Amino acid sequence: MSQPSYPSQYIDSVCTIRERFAPTAFHATLPNGKETVAFVQKKEAHLLDFILPGTKVNVTICPADFDRARIRSIVC
Repeated sequence: MSQPSYPSQYIDSVCTIRERFAPTAFHATLPNGKETVAFVQKKEAHLLDFILPGTKVNVTICPADFDRARIRSIVC
């Protein structure tokens, strides 16, 4: 039996932050209503002081795992 092939492209989207639950991790909501965990990488650590509940952020999501998202920037 062959392995299923997953798309190699990442998905860019906008999430709304619900709450912070760890120093660099947030519960967030995708536009379709699905919940995800959004993380801030070290190179984007300057964003941590500005992300509050209700903030909209640009994220990158792997199509194979919609439960995790990487925060890239804050939506202006």
